[in-house]
Amino acid sequence: MDNLIKAELLKGLSANPMHIPAWYRYDEEGSRLNDICMEQCKWYYFHRFEMKILIDILTELIEYLKDSRMIVDLGSGNASKTMLILDKLLKTHGSLTYVPVDISTEFLNKTAANLKTIYGNKLEIQPIGEEYMVALSKIKTMTDRKIIVWFGSLQSLSYGKQLDYLLEIRNTMQVDDKLLITLDVTDTSCKQTIELAYLDPEGYCENFHLNSIHRLNREMNANIEISKFKIKNELVVNSRSNNCSYVNVWIEAIENCDIHIGKLDLNRKFQKGERLYLHEEGGISCKYTIEQVEYILNKASLGMEKYWMNEHVAVIIVNRK
Repeated sequence: MDNLIKAELLKGLSANPMHIPAWYRYDEEGSRLNDICMEQCKWYYFHRFEMKILIDILTELIEYLKDSRMIVDLGSGNASKTMLILDKLLKTHGSLTYVPVDISTEFLNKTAANLKTIYGNKLEIQPIGEEYMVALSKIKTMTDRKIIVWFGSLQSLSYGKQLDYLLEIRNTMQVDDKLLITLDVTDTSCKQTIELAYLDPEGYCENFHLNSIHRLNREMNANIEISKFKIKNELVVNSRSNNCSYVNVWIEAIENCDIHIGKLDLNRKFQKGERLYLHEEGGISCKYTIEQVEYILNKASLGMEKYWMNEHVAVIIVNRK
């Protein structure tokens, strides 16, 4: 795993434009900062509206999911949203199998321990502390009828990777399995609302984004001085059905400076105004129209069985074609 991480970091930091993979933010500290951002940042609308619509439609939603006894939770975090479904299903099912997946093993184990305390023997927990693609290869061997839950995380990938992961999920699904996703459908004319949601005045999002820099300094013996950079973001709008809108986030040098990353044996000179993106090319925090969602699902041989929407969030039940 360490060699794979180093290889991916080196690839991104040697690319043009230079970037750090978005997933690198999600160590235990990054997962903690992400939860704080979602729960305390008043500018970050997605989590609030996601919880609201899930609560509003829960009874109807469960009708589509009630025949499954296994829930796979991709990017489980603290499982606060998935618990809505667990609570409802456990009222009619004596027990369930829950498979939380998270790249941060430490955070995953804490979540699993907390859920064990809450649900006891009603919930058989099988945590997988791996990157999604590795986890999906393990999930493919699980033959029980299942719901694969992916709350808000698909949109955190670049568009090309979204299709790659949807194809892999499709290959993982049995005929009767369902995929449950939430996506940001905020109107892109609300540019200021969107940009503030990912770089708020209070600094919640900045702390989360910059964890990838702090982690480089901690774990890779880097010497990146944050004071020599300014963090910025921008919404990029795409109206074509075969793409989506997204947010770019980067740090920009405010003076000429040198960085050294010891464990990668990498030295870079930054000129004033040069950018280091905090995600892969193609942006993060994607925004969609329903037509764009239908297009990418069709490309992955998946179908939209049912969806619900509010001002910012779509909840979508997906099945295999």
